[in-house]
Amino acid sequence: MHYRYTFEKGSKKHQCPQCSRKTLVRYVDNETSEYLPMEFGRCDREKSCRYWKKPNGKYTNTIKIEVTPPAPISFHPLELVKHSGRNFKHNNLIQFLKTYFDDDKIKKVILKYLIGTSKLWNGATVFWQIDNKQKVRHGKIMLYNPHTGKRSKNRDGKAYISSVRSALKQHNFNLQQCLFGLHLINEIETQIVAVVEGEKTAVIMSLFKPEYVWLATGSKQAFKYEMLKPLRKFKVIAFPDKSEYSDWQDKALELKKIGFDISISNYLEDTIYSDGTDLADVYIDLLTLKKDSIEVRESHTGMILTKEEQIANKLLNINPSLGKLISIFELTDCNNNLIREKAS
Repeated sequence: MHYRYTFEKGSKKHQCPQCSRKTLVRYVDNETSEYLPMEFGRCDREKSCRYWKKPNGKYTNTIKIEVTPPAPISFHPLELVKHSGRNFKHNNLIQFLKTYFDDDKIKKVILKYLIGTSKLWNGATVFWQIDNKQKVRHGKIMLYNPHTGKRSKNRDGKAYISSVRSALKQHNFNLQQCLFGLHLINEIETQIVAVVEGEKTAVIMSLFKPEYVWLATGSKQAFKYEMLKPLRKFKVIAFPDKSEYSDWQDKALELKKIGFDISISNYLEDTIYSDGTDLADVYIDLLTLKKDSIEVRESHTGMILTKEEQIANKLLNINPSLGKLISIFELTDCNNNLIREKAS
């Protein structure tokens, strides 16, 4: 917003038409850089003289409003996504997934989320943010430990996280992020959309529970209207990481007021897991126990439990609140009385 007539800049003063002192600040025409007539100005002697005549008549001030349109969103070419979809033998996250899932399922999830491999760090993964119009908005590069699936960190304890635009030195790239996996909502009609924080969590949960469409915000702060707007017509269940429930619940209440069908799971808040634990961590624990379990006879029931039932009992003994997760996703055959009693 700019005014055509403003006070002259600087410390120069002129003779006041009222008190005759050299204390007048004159008005200047910003289009011509010329003074307005002497009558238009303000005396600095505000208490004694108080002279102030604003531009009027043919000098009536006009306001010029300059609206700067927002810079267009920048996108990466799809060729970059295709080019990154290789070298999975050197992708630490994919190698970690092979510990728990067969090659066919892993290939499908790679194609589903268009997971990429980066040479920025040996073994790094690219999570592409592709919007519901199939535009590539962002590429997040992260490095994981191939044995634990956890983020790798440098000597300073900082995780290896970067972006495609930084790696390519695209300094003028106008980033506007979207949900990871957002491109998938064009393919669904009635499925429930599940939202988590981490991209890795979304990928892993889609392997465990493919009947849901799993999306990720990429950070806890990104659980907000601007990111969730494309999900307004869907039924949404969000699973925040441990300790983030309250913040996400507050935001969900605001979203409900404007028409969102959204609920927040407080499952992790009721567990003994440490802060920062995500849903995939729990499922990996479950699968790890499953791999190591053997069938045993429960002496007090005389029944042979299945592996899944044994796993559920073990986890329920360690963490009773797991029963809520069993109930939510029907992880076991809860017709077994022992498991049903513990889960309740």
